[in-house]
Amino acid sequence: MVASASRGVKRKADSIGDEEREASRASRARTDGHSAPPATRRPKISNKVSSAGPENTPRPPKSSQRPAPILAVMGFGSHEMGELGLGPKATEVRRPRLISSLDPDAKTAFHVVQLDCGGMHSLALTVDNKILSWGVNDNGALGRETSWDGGVRDVDADESDDQSEEADDLNPRESSPAEILSGHFPPKTRFVQVAAGDSCSFVVTDTGLVYGWGTFVNPRGDKSFGYTDDETRKIIEIQPVPVLVPGLKDVRQIKCGANHAIALDKRGGVWAWGVDEQKQLGRAERSGFGRHRKDPLVPRRVEACPRGARYIASGPYHSFAVDTRGVVWSWGLNSYGQSGCKELLAEDGGPSILPHPMKASSLHGRRIAAIDGGAHHSVAITVKGEFLVWGRLDAGQLGVKFSDQQFDDPTLIRRDENGRPRICLRPTLVPDIGYAAFVSCGTENTIFVNAEGTAFSAGFGPQGQLGLGEIESLDEAKEIIGKAVSGRRLTWAGTGGQFSMIAAPLTRPA
Repeated sequence: MVASASRGVKRKADSIGDEEREASRASRARTDGHSAPPATRRPKISNKVSSAGPENTPRPPKSSQRPAPILAVMGFGSHEMGELGLGPKATEVRRPRLISSLDPDAKTAFHVVQLDCGGMHSLALTVDNKILSWGVNDNGALGRETSWDGGVRDVDADESDDQSEEADDLNPRESSPAEILSGHFPPKTRFVQVAAGDSCSFVVTDTGLVYGWGTFVNPRGDKSFGYTDDETRKIIEIQPVPVLVPGLKDVRQIKCGANHAIALDKRGGVWAWGVDEQKQLGRAERSGFGRHRKDPLVPRRVEACPRGARYIASGPYHSFAVDTRGVVWSWGLNSYGQSGCKELLAEDGGPSILPHPMKASSLHGRRIAAIDGGAHHSVAITVKGEFLVWGRLDAGQLGVKFSDQQFDDPTLIRRDENGRPRICLRPTLVPDIGYAAFVSCGTENTIFVNAEGTAFSAGFGPQGQLGLGEIESLDEAKEIIGKAVSGRRLTWAGTGGQFSMIAAPLTRPA
């Protein structure tokens, strides 16, 4: 998503490959796998809403389940466009700050049970069945009216070096969480999950229906969300409020890439729609924005996991499905081996794409409980509680400080044309951060959460999105500390384009 020119703000310039620069003008960070802190020593590892123990493969959320418990949500990183939901004043936060409007201890605040970070916006679901949104609404991603007659902040103005810079001219209707009107949905509709991409947003109901709003943006800058109901099938460029996504039913989980979405139904079927320029939809045939039955804007079944999928995940331009035995299938962009198929990497460093779902050979023999993807790297959690990382490493996004011996191993590390380490070819254990429970990959950063509820961060962090109180990039995972997280047992993390969030359950009844 590209911020409106009237705001005087441009998104972060991505240090990504040429083919992705053409694939998207803006790169969002976000996908995540989920877990809940266990009562026993051996943690449960799960997806966003339900859990699976170390002896089991992950179980997706049942359509009748309500996410729980109530969460204390903290944000850090850029708030220049209201991404953190901290209101119209804060513009940058380098350590976790409690989002006051989502404070579980405040009776007047929204009480959140599930949320997701998009490129420059976020969504949340409350315990009383409200859908909240905040951040940039230029392409309808917030699903509500946010017009405001206030001023425009000059982002080129001199700023101090304080941990949090202050301004007073952000749009208050975008920079604070607010409810999407319930009138867009049938009476008594209950929601179980929200998911956010760059400029697209979705929600799943307890009956397995999917509603969406916003838009998908292709590499040419064209915007398309879906079709009108008339026979001419006129393209809807931007959908400003929620509408039913046709062709989907019995959906149990949904995930967003930058400009595509994937859904998992109760039979283990995987569906995908959106932009397909990097084959992130898993369709072998070439497809653009045409109007035939194979059009990418229409949800279509993905031929992955013959035994049926139990869990899905996505990077900006690649997708994953995990089957009933913990075997990973992947498709889409693989230019740095991020899809888990190192043998398909071009020797000359050229583009590499998996045109349809394939078994992730790099994970052969591993039983995967959760997985997530950044722009060029991926992280998996095994049923043994290991964090495994692979893909691009030169921004520190893998969280591993490789030894000289590892750098000299050509079976592990591939160097670029200048001899600099660039790619970790096979899944590598992240040491010394504990038993794995949850992971979220940003564009070029990663947040790891262990079973003790401690979060660690690594990678590219010039906007403070690592939450470490500094803006330098780090190549070794470091614990996130601060007043807001003290005494909390974290269970969730989310990563946006230039911001991040973490959350911990309320430890006492609301």
